[in-house]
Amino acid sequence: MNFRARLTIALLFSLYVLVVNVPSQTLLAPVSAQAPLTPDQIRAAYNVNTLLQSGYTGRGVTVAVLTPTIGKTFYSDLKAFNNKYGLPDTDISVAQSYHPSEESPNMEVTTDTELVHAMAPDAKILIAHDDSYVIDHDAADIMTTSYGTGNYWDTGDGSAAKTVRSFNDEYAKSVGEKITLIATSGDGGSDMTIFSGTGDFWRKHLPNSYLTPDSPYITFVGGTSLTLQDGRYSETGWDHSGGGPYSLFPEPEWQTGPRVPQNHHRNIPDIALNAACATPYANYFNGSPNNFCGTSASAPTFAGIMADIEQAAGERLGFLNPTLYSLASSDPSVFHEITSGCSLLQPNWNDPAATEPGYCAHAGWNFVTGLGSIDATRLAAHLAPKAHIMPTTITTTSREHSTESTSIVSESRTENTPNTNQSSVKWFEYSPYILAALAAAALVIVGFTYARKHATKTKSS
Repeated sequence: MNFRARLTIALLFSLYVLVVNVPSQTLLAPVSAQAPLTPDQIRAAYNVNTLLQSGYTGRGVTVAVLTPTIGKTFYSDLKAFNNKYGLPDTDISVAQSYHPSEESPNMEVTTDTELVHAMAPDAKILIAHDDSYVIDHDAADIMTTSYGTGNYWDTGDGSAAKTVRSFNDEYAKSVGEKITLIATSGDGGSDMTIFSGTGDFWRKHLPNSYLTPDSPYITFVGGTSLTLQDGRYSETGWDHSGGGPYSLFPEPEWQTGPRVPQNHHRNIPDIALNAACATPYANYFNGSPNNFCGTSASAPTFAGIMADIEQAAGERLGFLNPTLYSLASSDPSVFHEITSGCSLLQPNWNDPAATEPGYCAHAGWNFVTGLGSIDATRLAAHLAPKAHIMPTTITTTSREHSTESTSIVSESRTENTPNTNQSSVKWFEYSPYILAALAAAALVIVGFTYARKHATKTKSS
């Protein structure tokens, strides 16, 4: 056998050793353009179907959806959405009349209503201008708002803080009325520094700038990226999920649990559901099928799920946060723990194009996904213990969670600190491949040397 043949055999043997002995690493293929997730898929991912099949469809519960405007195609879009996804007609009313000037295309309120209805098809939906109306008139059992956050700042005279506290006083009334308040955590990433569409107001005016609503009486829903592939769901933290320590209100006594930072601030978000634009929700708007993303989708989705659970409980559930954080310690299975994915950080408001990883998801509570996403049926078992919920006998989907190592920005800070550990993280993430390549190279060299020596001996003999 000549030298070239022996070298070929040595190389093939090296590859065989590499393939057989290097541990495999399961990687989920990136999804850049996943088809919009349908109501059925969202319900399956968060285990809502068991509630619906048990007859808990939001019947008798009113969910208020806040919006400053309403589109001319609002009602026809709802009807088309219901027809497309096999849903009953939406039981809807408007608390305050909208003037013609306010009848402009509004995907936000249309989609909010569709998503609440998709999760709770028999709930009543009330469209209202503002939160004060709903609370002062005790007009709904649950109230959700996806409209960002108002922004207030001052030059140190305290006027902005006074305004935001007045909002909080209004929200405090909801506790006595047992109205559940749900809001988006925002799409501004770490510390809301990449707050799209509204400029640099928040960072520019720190520390005398505030976002609303940031009340302790509201359950804030952050964002995940929910991927469906081959019948399996996986979730990671969304890079635009808004979160961070809010400086105006002190840390509530109920906000405790695994990895919750004790930093004397109200920490956001509380939970999270799908929000990523790479894994959007299916919707219907302006006469056509469309898709929608952002925490503006995750908040109304959670509101719809809560309507089902409230029907199961047979009473208003009211202020949720103390119970959610207590459950995180007593029954963590209520939540889908999300351990990977970082929200973006904009270190310098003068350079909006420059972003870097900021807060990262990890085991326990984190600034990207809070306590994690929810298992609706397990949550209902605690919030509605007397409900007759059908046992889950058929599992059509399964979940898997990424546990890749991630860098974590210090959670005790109130100022933005650039993430300086990304290079070491990349080394850790790719180290199996680097080691495999080095092993292959070493085996090739050994094989080459062996073949060459053997050829030399043959030639000498």
